[in-house]
Amino acid sequence: MNKLLVNTPQNVQIEYNIASLGKRILAYVIDAILRLILLYALLYFADLFPKQDSWMEMGIDSIIYFIVLLYPLILEILLNGQTIGKLIMKIRVVRLDGNRANNFDYFLRWVIGIVEIYLFFGMIALITAIINKNGQRLGDIVANTCLIDLNPKLDLSQTIFADVSETYKIRFPEVYRLSDRDINIVKENFTSALKTNNYDVLLKLTRKLEEIMDVKSDGLGNIDFIQVIIQDHYHFHKDK
Repeated sequence: MNKLLVNTPQNVQIEYNIASLGKRILAYVIDAILRLILLYALLYFADLFPKQDSWMEMGIDSIIYFIVLLYPLILEILLNGQTIGKLIMKIRVVRLDGNRANNFDYFLRWVIGIVEIYLFFGMIALITAIINKNGQRLGDIVANTCLIDLNPKLDLSQTIFADVSETYKIRFPEVYRLSDRDINIVKENFTSALKTNNYDVLLKLTRKLEEIMDVKSDGLGNIDFIQVIIQDHYHFHKDK
C-alpha cells in the first residue's frame, strides 16, 4: 500500500497509508444515507409551508436539491477535508505534497465529482481509483489531492530503535546531560504522542530537549529529532 508523508500544523511529518478503496466506499455509503435523510427532512419541512404556485414549488425543491448536492463540499471545507462518512472511517482529503488541501482543491473535487460520480453512477470514479496508484479519482487527480488513512502505520519499536548497529555514530554528544530518568520520560511521552497523534506534545518534547541539551534540532522534524536523541542516549550509555 502506498504511503504519504503529511505535514502537520506544527511542522511534524507523519507517514500515513493511502486510504483503501473499501474505506472510501464505506464513507461514501454513510454520506449517501445522511444526504437522503437530509433531503427528505428538507422536503418534509418545505411541504409544511403553502406554495403560491407550481413555479415556487419547483424553485424551493431546486434549492433543496442544490443544498444536498453541496453536502460534501461544505463539510470538507468546515471539517478540514472530511465529511461525516470520512470522519467515521477516519480518512481525510490532503494534497499529494502532504500539505492541507485548500478550499479551491475541495471545490475542484466536488465539481468533477458531479460528473464522475453522479452522472456516471460512480463508475468513472471507481475505475480511476482502482487504476491509480494513489487511489485517486479524476477529481483528486485534477486537484492534486488524495485520501489518507488517519491511523499512522508506525512500528514503535522500529521508531524508537531504528538503528542499533555497531557502526552507529552519535549525532548529539550532549545527550550526556540526560539522565536515565529523563530519557525514560521522553520515551513514554514520545510513544504516547505517536499513538494519539498529539503533535503539541512532540513539539514540546523537542523544545525541552533543545533547552536541556543546549542544541538545535539541526533541521530535523520533531519525530526524527526525538528518535535520534533516544538512539544517541542508548549508544552513549550502552557500553558504560
